[in-house]
Amino acid sequence: MSSRATPASSSSVSALGTVDRILRWLSSLQVGITLMLILIAAAVIGTLIPQHNMEEFDRFYARLTPAERALYGHLGLFDVYHSWWFTTTVLLFALNLMLCSIDRFPMTLQYLREPKVSATPRFAQAQPFYTTFSVAHHLADPLDHFAHLFARWGWRPRRAPNAPFPTVFGERGVWSRWNFFLVHGSILLILGAAFVGARWGYEGTMVLSPGVRTQSLSLPGSRWRGIPERSIPLPFTIRCEALRVELKNPRGPLVPLNVVNWYTDIVIEDAGTERRATIAVNKPFDYRGYRFFQSGTGRAGDASRITLAIHSKAGPERVLSLAKNHTVVVPDLGEIRFVSFTGDFRRPSPSGSNGYENPAAELEITLASGGRRTFWIFPETSEQTIRATVSEEQLPGYRFILKDFDKVSFEHILQVQYDPGVGAIYVGFALLALSLLIVFFSAHERIWAVLEPGESHLRIHLAAHANRNEERLGERFQALARALSEEIAAHPPTQ
Repeated sequence: MSSRATPASSSSVSALGTVDRILRWLSSLQVGITLMLILIAAAVIGTLIPQHNMEEFDRFYARLTPAERALYGHLGLFDVYHSWWFTTTVLLFALNLMLCSIDRFPMTLQYLREPKVSATPRFAQAQPFYTTFSVAHHLADPLDHFAHLFARWGWRPRRAPNAPFPTVFGERGVWSRWNFFLVHGSILLILGAAFVGARWGYEGTMVLSPGVRTQSLSLPGSRWRGIPERSIPLPFTIRCEALRVELKNPRGPLVPLNVVNWYTDIVIEDAGTERRATIAVNKPFDYRGYRFFQSGTGRAGDASRITLAIHSKAGPERVLSLAKNHTVVVPDLGEIRFVSFTGDFRRPSPSGSNGYENPAAELEITLASGGRRTFWIFPETSEQTIRATVSEEQLPGYRFILKDFDKVSFEHILQVQYDPGVGAIYVGFALLALSLLIVFFSAHERIWAVLEPGESHLRIHLAAHANRNEERLGERFQALARALSEEIAAHPPTQ
């Protein structure tokens, strides 16, 4: 009785064959390497061509011709990491890794469940490491002897006494066969986290001055995409405590060539808790997926700390150091607070100064009697016209002199990056590093001792194989062969 395939079943088989060919192609090494090269090229393009959210984008965009603008925009080169072709490449590369892992899983599982315990002389001769010996027939229990020998050298032994050729099999590092899952899994984790960060992350700025609180970021706009500058709320509050700057020459100007580093002291207020941090150049701060960078400074002309001298008729000179917005208690006088500073008191608005031509500091004194006075103090060298509001007019019997001050800008600009996948990226790179250590320092080693009985002697075929690090296995194999030769020399075969 014969049967024929119907047209419907034939088309189903053809469709399944087409799908299978597509999946095999997608899981191939060639496709994986090609996709990886495309991702590397995208990273290079994204570095060389300013992206639409960068500061230098407007200048770069203005230099392009209309044809170049249209071409770059059509290809998505102004926003590489959000372009359709980059997203498609990432997804195809992830699919390639998953399909490759699925293809290798059955073979790897077979190594674990069904190791090749029995072997033949021909199989042994085909292995990368092979040697043969002849021993006397009267050698007691050779299988047991080789099992103990393999165990002593670190290979877990198994016996196959009933095979056509009695065999002792040993192996070590079988778990390293699963390392490709760790490699693929770590890369998938990195790709997934980077994709999440690119899609749902953002980057903005905040301008901070001492005492300022903010709960939002300012996100840059994009003229190319028609997006205006906008703000986005933060899930916590940032409070600026102080701005500081380290100068090469403290007496020199507040210019980049004279600056060693800028520091911004902040407090993060989050659900009733406070977290303090200092952000400096090349010293970012991470909190809940947000990374804070020191990006720039504003106008010069402020001071983070002042040194003042207090003269009174009743006692000697007293010198105090005051940080901005901080209070110091002075016996017999009261509490003194450093309120504000200006670099040029001649200007109508003290806070609008950009230099230090005529410095002055504003103090607030809460007297022991409960009264409160606010006034400006100046260096002793200030001109008489500037010192018209001399402090002793407000506080009879005392004279306040501004002796020194630490220069700082009125505000610092922080760049803030939010990346919801950054934690997973760190984990992925840690797992990838672990997988590389496994590649370099471990291997699945297999060794066989195949016994071939003869009329007057026993022929032993010793063979070994490793999936990597063959040099190390070769050294161990040669050492084992020498040890066996020494043993066999004591039991030569009878002719």
